[in-house]
Amino acid sequence: MQRSRHVVDLKLSAVGGKPPLGGWLPPIRLTERQGTVLNAVADEFIPGGDGFPPPSDVDVLSFITRYVTPAGQDAKWFPFLGENDFKARLEKLGDSFLQATSAERVAILSGLEWDEPEFFGHLRDVVYYAYYSRPAVVHTMNRSLRAGRDYRLSPQPYGYTDVMDDWDDELLARVRGSYRRTAEVRRIEVPAHLREATS
Repeated sequence: MQRSRHVVDLKLSAVGGKPPLGGWLPPIRLTERQGTVLNAVADEFIPGGDGFPPPSDVDVLSFITRYVTPAGQDAKWFPFLGENDFKARLEKLGDSFLQATSAERVAILSGLEWDEPEFFGHLRDVVYYAYYSRPAVVHTMNRSLRAGRDYRLSPQPYGYTDVMDDWDDELLARVRGSYRRTAEVRRIEVPAHLREATS
Protein backbone atom coordinates (compact mmCIF):
# COMPACT_ATOMS: atom_id res chain seq x y z
CA MET A 1 0.00 0.00 0.00
CA GLN A 2 2.80 2.42 0.85
CA ARG A 3 4.51 1.76 -2.49
CA SER A 4 1.39 2.52 -4.55
CA ARG A 5 0.87 5.79 -2.64
CA HIS A 6 4.48 6.75 -3.49
CA VAL A 7 3.83 6.03 -7.19
CA VAL A 8 0.72 8.25 -7.15
CA ASP A 9 2.74 11.04 -5.53
CA LEU A 10 5.35 10.81 -8.31
CA LYS A 11 2.66 11.16 -10.96
CA LEU A 12 1.02 14.08 -9.20
CA SER A 13 4.34 15.90 -8.79
CA ALA A 14 4.78 15.84 -12.54
CA VAL A 15 1.47 17.62 -13.01
CA GLY A 16 2.74 20.56 -10.97
CA GLY A 17 4.88 21.96 -13.79
CA LYS A 18 8.03 19.86 -13.77
CA PRO A 19 8.78 16.69 -15.73
CA PRO A 20 9.10 13.53 -13.65
CA LEU A 21 12.72 12.88 -12.74
CA GLY A 22 13.88 9.64 -14.34
CA GLY A 23 10.63 9.10 -16.20
CA TRP A 24 7.14 8.09 -15.09
CA LEU A 25 6.57 5.43 -12.47
CA PRO A 26 5.09 3.01 -13.08
CA PRO A 27 6.05 2.91 -16.76
CA ILE A 28 3.43 2.37 -19.42
CA ARG A 29 2.80 -1.26 -20.35
CA LEU A 30 3.07 -2.46 -23.93
CA THR A 31 1.57 -5.65 -25.29
CA GLU A 32 4.05 -8.24 -26.52
CA ARG A 33 3.32 -7.29 -30.12
CA GLN A 34 3.70 -3.56 -29.45
CA GLY A 35 7.05 -4.23 -27.80
CA THR A 36 8.17 -6.37 -30.73
CA VAL A 37 7.19 -3.64 -33.21
CA LEU A 38 9.02 -0.98 -31.17
CA ASN A 39 12.15 -3.14 -30.98
CA ALA A 40 12.00 -3.67 -34.76
CA VAL A 41 11.65 0.09 -35.33
CA ALA A 42 14.60 0.78 -33.01
CA ASP A 43 16.74 -1.79 -34.81
CA GLU A 44 16.11 -0.02 -38.12
CA PHE A 45 16.98 3.38 -36.63
CA ILE A 46 20.22 2.04 -35.14
CA PRO A 47 21.40 -1.18 -36.77
CA GLY A 48 23.90 -3.04 -34.63
CA GLY A 49 27.38 -3.73 -35.93
CA ASP A 50 31.10 -3.12 -35.41
CA GLY A 51 30.79 -4.33 -31.84
CA PHE A 52 27.69 -2.27 -31.09
CA PRO A 53 24.60 -4.30 -30.10
CA PRO A 54 21.25 -3.67 -31.77
CA PRO A 55 18.77 -1.74 -29.60
CA SER A 56 16.55 -4.80 -29.14
CA ASP A 57 19.45 -6.56 -27.37
CA VAL A 58 19.97 -3.83 -24.76
CA ASP A 59 16.38 -3.31 -23.54
CA VAL A 60 15.58 0.12 -24.92
CA LEU A 61 11.94 -0.68 -24.11
CA SER A 62 12.42 -0.23 -20.37
CA PHE A 63 13.70 3.30 -20.99
CA ILE A 64 11.08 4.27 -23.57
CA THR A 65 8.14 2.98 -21.53
CA ARG A 66 9.25 5.16 -18.60
CA TYR A 67 9.39 8.31 -20.74
CA VAL A 68 6.21 7.98 -22.81
CA THR A 69 3.58 10.03 -20.96
CA PRO A 70 0.90 7.85 -19.33
CA ALA A 71 -2.74 8.15 -20.40
CA GLY A 72 -4.53 10.98 -18.63
CA GLN A 73 -1.46 13.28 -18.60
CA ASP A 74 -0.47 15.89 -21.17
CA ALA A 75 2.55 14.85 -23.25
CA LYS A 76 4.29 18.16 -22.67
CA TRP A 77 7.77 16.86 -21.85
CA PHE A 78 10.34 14.84 -23.74
CA PRO A 79 9.68 12.76 -25.77
CA PHE A 80 6.26 14.41 -26.32
CA LEU A 81 4.57 11.06 -26.88
CA GLY A 82 1.32 10.14 -25.15
CA GLU A 83 0.54 6.55 -24.23
CA ASN A 84 -2.70 6.03 -26.15
CA ASP A 85 -1.50 7.61 -29.39
CA PHE A 86 1.88 5.87 -29.12
CA LYS A 87 0.31 2.44 -28.67
CA ALA A 88 -2.16 3.06 -31.51
CA ARG A 89 0.68 3.94 -33.86
CA LEU A 90 2.61 0.80 -32.91
CA GLU A 91 -0.53 -1.25 -33.56
CA LYS A 92 -0.96 0.45 -36.93
CA LEU A 93 2.57 -0.56 -37.94
CA GLY A 94 1.79 -4.04 -36.58
CA ASP A 95 2.27 -7.27 -38.49
CA SER A 96 2.95 -5.62 -41.84
CA PHE A 97 6.04 -3.97 -40.35
CA LEU A 98 7.15 -7.14 -38.56
CA GLN A 99 6.80 -9.27 -41.69
CA ALA A 100 8.63 -6.77 -43.92
CA THR A 101 12.26 -7.07 -44.95
CA SER A 102 14.74 -4.57 -43.56
CA ALA A 103 14.62 -2.55 -46.79
CA GLU A 104 10.82 -2.51 -46.68
CA ARG A 105 10.88 -1.41 -43.05
CA VAL A 106 13.19 1.47 -43.93
CA ALA A 107 10.77 2.48 -46.70
CA ILE A 108 7.86 2.39 -44.23
CA LEU A 109 9.79 4.55 -41.77
CA SER A 110 10.79 6.94 -44.57
CA GLY A 111 7.10 7.30 -45.45
CA LEU A 112 6.32 7.98 -41.80
CA GLU A 113 9.05 10.63 -41.72
CA TRP A 114 7.54 12.27 -44.80
CA ASP A 115 3.89 12.03 -43.76
CA GLU A 116 4.22 12.66 -40.01
CA PRO A 117 7.55 14.39 -39.40
CA GLU A 118 6.71 15.53 -35.87
CA PHE A 119 5.81 12.05 -34.61
CA PHE A 120 8.72 10.52 -36.51
CA GLY A 121 11.15 12.98 -34.91
CA HIS A 122 9.87 12.28 -31.40
CA LEU A 123 10.07 8.52 -31.97
CA ARG A 124 13.58 8.71 -33.42
CA ASP A 125 14.80 10.96 -30.61
CA VAL A 126 13.55 8.73 -27.81
CA VAL A 127 15.08 5.66 -29.47
CA TYR A 128 18.46 7.42 -29.74
CA TYR A 129 18.25 8.66 -26.16
CA ALA A 130 17.29 5.19 -24.91
CA TYR A 131 20.06 3.45 -26.85
CA TYR A 132 22.88 5.71 -25.71
CA SER A 133 21.71 5.43 -22.10
CA ARG A 134 22.22 1.66 -22.03
CA PRO A 135 25.26 0.52 -20.00
CA ALA A 136 26.29 -2.03 -22.65
CA VAL A 137 26.37 0.70 -25.31
CA VAL A 138 28.29 3.09 -23.07
CA HIS A 139 30.82 0.32 -22.37
CA THR A 140 31.22 -0.32 -26.10
CA MET A 141 31.76 3.39 -26.73
CA ASN A 142 34.37 3.53 -23.97
CA ARG A 143 36.20 0.53 -25.39
CA SER A 144 35.83 1.15 -29.12
CA LEU A 145 35.83 4.89 -29.76
CA ARG A 146 38.65 7.23 -28.88
CA ALA A 147 36.18 10.10 -28.58
CA GLY A 148 33.93 7.94 -26.38
CA ARG A 149 36.46 6.86 -23.80
CA ASP A 150 35.21 9.38 -21.24
CA TYR A 151 31.49 9.02 -21.93
CA ARG A 152 29.63 7.99 -18.80
CA LEU A 153 26.02 7.51 -17.85
CA SER A 154 26.70 10.03 -15.11
CA PRO A 155 29.92 11.92 -14.39
CA GLN A 156 29.40 11.53 -10.65
CA PRO A 157 30.90 10.50 -8.32
CA TYR A 158 34.17 10.38 -10.26
CA GLY A 159 33.92 13.38 -12.51
CA TYR A 160 36.19 13.43 -15.55
CA THR A 161 39.56 13.85 -13.86
CA ASP A 162 40.88 10.51 -15.12
CA VAL A 163 40.32 11.44 -18.77
CA MET A 164 41.03 15.19 -18.83
CA ASP A 165 44.34 16.51 -20.01
CA ASP A 166 46.44 18.20 -17.36
CA TRP A 167 46.38 21.99 -17.21
CA ASP A 168 49.31 23.63 -18.96
CA ASP A 169 50.85 25.42 -15.96
CA GLU A 170 53.34 27.30 -18.11
CA LEU A 171 50.57 28.65 -20.34
CA LEU A 172 48.38 29.56 -17.37
CA ALA A 173 51.31 31.45 -15.79
CA ARG A 174 51.39 33.78 -18.83
CA VAL A 175 47.67 34.57 -18.70
CA ARG A 176 46.96 38.06 -17.44
CA GLY A 177 43.54 39.27 -16.51
CA SER A 178 41.88 41.97 -14.54
CA TYR A 179 39.13 42.27 -12.00
CA ARG A 180 36.70 45.06 -11.29
CA ARG A 181 34.48 45.16 -8.24
CA THR A 182 30.75 45.18 -8.95
CA ALA A 183 30.40 48.54 -7.24
CA GLU A 184 32.93 49.98 -9.71
CA VAL A 185 31.04 48.89 -12.81
CA ARG A 186 29.50 51.84 -14.67
CA ARG A 187 26.92 51.95 -17.43
CA ILE A 188 28.26 53.06 -20.81
CA GLU A 189 26.41 54.98 -23.47
CA VAL A 190 26.03 52.97 -26.67
CA PRO A 191 26.68 55.12 -29.76
CA ALA A 192 23.58 55.79 -31.87
CA HIS A 193 24.89 53.99 -34.96
CA LEU A 194 25.38 50.82 -32.90
CA ARG A 195 21.92 51.08 -31.33
CA GLU A 196 20.39 51.32 -34.81
CA ALA A 197 22.37 48.33 -36.06
CA THR A 198 20.94 46.09 -33.34
CA SER A 199 17.33 47.26 -33.51
